[in-house]
Amino acid sequence: MIKKTLLLVVLVLFSCKNDDATIEQSSQFTKNQKQIISWFNLALAQRNINHFLIEKYADSITKQVANESPNFKALGLLCYGNYYNSINNDSLSFKNYNEALNIVRQTKNDSLLTSAYYGIGNYYKHTGDYPKSMEHFLTALKLSEKRKDTMDMAVIYANLGQLYLQKDDQKQAKHNLYLAKNLLDKKKHKPAYLITIHTLANLNGMNGNFTEALKLDEEGLKISNKLKSNDLKATFLDNKANCFMFSNQLDSAKYYFNECLKLDLIGKNEKQISDSYANLAQLAVFYKNDADVKSYTEKSIAIAQNVNYHPGIAKNYNLLIDFYKSKGDYKNAYEYSNKYQSVYKSLINDRKEIAAAEFKTIYETDKKEKELLISKNKIAESELQIKKKNTQFQILALVSLALIVIGYLIYRQQKLKNKQQEQEFQLKSAIKEIETQNKLHEQRLSISRDLHDNIGAQLTFVISSVDNLKFGNQISDSKIVNQLTKISDFTKSTIIELRDTIWAMNSSEFSFEDLRSRIFNFIEKAKIAQENIEFQFKIDETLSALKISSLVGINVYRTIQEAINNAIKYSAAEKISVNVAAIHDKIEIEITDNGKGFDMETIVLGNGILNMKKRIEEINGSFTVQSTLNKGTTITILLGKDEA
Repeated sequence: MIKKTLLLVVLVLFSCKNDDATIEQSSQFTKNQKQIISWFNLALAQRNINHFLIEKYADSITKQVANESPNFKALGLLCYGNYYNSINNDSLSFKNYNEALNIVRQTKNDSLLTSAYYGIGNYYKHTGDYPKSMEHFLTALKLSEKRKDTMDMAVIYANLGQLYLQKDDQKQAKHNLYLAKNLLDKKKHKPAYLITIHTLANLNGMNGNFTEALKLDEEGLKISNKLKSNDLKATFLDNKANCFMFSNQLDSAKYYFNECLKLDLIGKNEKQISDSYANLAQLAVFYKNDADVKSYTEKSIAIAQNVNYHPGIAKNYNLLIDFYKSKGDYKNAYEYSNKYQSVYKSLINDRKEIAAAEFKTIYETDKKEKELLISKNKIAESELQIKKKNTQFQILALVSLALIVIGYLIYRQQKLKNKQQEQEFQLKSAIKEIETQNKLHEQRLSISRDLHDNIGAQLTFVISSVDNLKFGNQISDSKIVNQLTKISDFTKSTIIELRDTIWAMNSSEFSFEDLRSRIFNFIEKAKIAQENIEFQFKIDETLSALKISSLVGINVYRTIQEAINNAIKYSAAEKISVNVAAIHDKIEIEITDNGKGFDMETIVLGNGILNMKKRIEEINGSFTVQSTLNKGTTITILLGKDEA
């Protein structure tokens, strides 16, 4: 993925023409969109530094883009593509890059298209499909040239250089690498420059120009240290070690291979760790240290097998074939040749195009073994037999390869069909669930309107009628007046509770801030009714934005109401406090009074407390009561944030 600043991401998302326009456009973003863009750029900043943070930011973006435009959703997919690419998970990197490409093809955003084509080109480069890799890289290059984005162009030229080098076309590799280097001459702090000089160092090393290769490696190490990128630093240490090894400076090679291994172990990239042990095994061959050759290859193979890293396993088997051949141990050489052949079949499934190397190795091993068995006077006859067997083997291998490819194609087609059917089923289920939720919401709104318009109006009429009886007829009987007053007060209380119920029904969820406002209003009314009691109410500000379900909200609210009413009626308290706090992953609510309290061992709990306890247990919370005679009572409610 090609790095971009926040300003540039804003620019490419909304096609502004200059920097001033970009600043003006950025003020129109919502808070959520600004946060997504910030996470995207933080993820890009971790490229080649800490790939685990890339996944963290990608997760954050994915959670926030549900209601955003397709381009914002593509940003999350591109981040996941970068993460899986950085840990060498080719299949998942391709999946996310391809999904992003399908989105931005429709929005026709050239910058995001460039990034998606570039990511898929990298996937095909890793898996050895050079024609498709070239096709995607050139498409990305055309788009970046259209936008005159020299940074994107440089990165693509650098990767084309790597691609040509893997194809052993050194002329084209060098041409593209110098195109990248010229564009990056004043941007040497960029990782793209490091990719370029790293590949140039490889090119020089392959041609025996170790002095120039080491010079480039030293420059790369200095820049990697400034960027604090262990991943990039390890690649240059590996280059240096190889230069020293093939120029017969074995002690220096050993030092740099071990330094490279230390960084790989810190990064916990098992494929790179396997490669480093394989490099140390190769160095042990130069040292002629048989014990180290065996020890390092065993470690490398064990790690590679653990992560199904077939190229790493094949690399070690190939090394051991040459090692045992040099020792004249053709039995072991032949054994590892067979193992290499088995791994090669797995590599075909992974689309690794190394058939020529396999045939060459098996041919040479088989030929050497036959030479040991025949006598000197039958050389011509044995050579003829070897040729016949090699021909038979090649025919058999080609037939096997054809069957494997056909089987793979059939398997892939069936897998795609099954995946499509699964996605269609998931989509239908999601649509059905949304329709059900919409119907429930409509029913909830209809019921709340009926409660408000019909029952609410009728209760108001009752209050009005009672007041007319009480004041219009000049009733002198105090008992009747008191009874009418109680009816009026009860009806008013019922209306308040009805409104609270409608408030809870009108939404499937609401914020803790909504609940805080309801509790606050209730306490304010209690202050007016009970002037002799001091009320306190505190709530942790960090809980304001927390979303809770309507069931949790109404149960907590009713419980607090009941607790305060009980304290007012029975405790003879001078002070009642409500404190809501966030403690780790819990929400703690305490309702405390300094009243007369009661003996916990002798008291029989009434329906009020039992109802409160039942309400809290219905929402998977815990409810406890602590009371001491003449000291007061504390009711504690504990809720999990996840349960809320």
